[in-house]
Amino acid sequence: MAATPALLELDHVNRRLAGHPVLQDVSFSLQREDVLGLLGVNGAGKSTTLAIIAGVLRPDSGSVRIDGRDAIDDARSMRERIGWVPESVPLWPELTVIEALDACGRLRGLATSTRKAACERELARLELTTVARRLCGQLSLGQKRRVGLAQALLHEPDLLVLDEPGNGLDPVQTAQLRELIGMLRPKRGIILSSHVLAEVEAMCNRVVILHAGRVRHDAKLDGQHGGLDAQFRAIAAQPASAAA
Repeated sequence: MAATPALLELDHVNRRLAGHPVLQDVSFSLQREDVLGLLGVNGAGKSTTLAIIAGVLRPDSGSVRIDGRDAIDDARSMRERIGWVPESVPLWPELTVIEALDACGRLRGLATSTRKAACERELARLELTTVARRLCGQLSLGQKRRVGLAQALLHEPDLLVLDEPGNGLDPVQTAQLRELIGMLRPKRGIILSSHVLAEVEAMCNRVVILHAGRVRHDAKLDGQHGGLDAQFRAIAAQPASAAA
């Protein structure tokens, strides 16, 4: 019997921006029920990697597969299986939260009854019910990030891609994010980037560290809090040429 393919596979992915290499030979995989933390200093290539996975950018070479299917050549259908929250959450400031969610559901092609139920589900799940009639432009940064996450979950994606999901969250909201990630994990794969190593250790079971656009570390977390910091610092301290 053939082995079940990984939910997500990146195979020798390369990407250049403005003539400079941003990603070089990046390969890693993600299984369903994995929560993978993607780490690296600023400029390491984290956001570019997530944008390629989400189908927003195309790699110059290499492949991205979801359940064994090419996610680059079949980008439209693959995007239906992905929920993406970029670091800067795109919102319509003149729409209320419920209007914004409904608009996203329409763009996703959800039927009226499905869309209404999905909006109500995510308002409750992200604790946004009390601000449902508030304009998106009047929300706090933390509330905007939760609306972005609600938008990404409307269609119940198999793969959730989160770029700095904890930005702007207060300690209570950060704890709620941890609980939410734990609740979402059994049904899908999750990949997230973060600068807060303690949060990665709390939420993730695996970690990939990028340095100068290359994968320098790919391993399961051992459950020992604090160990990731030393590993990250050792890699980040290396000159870019060491990643070649």
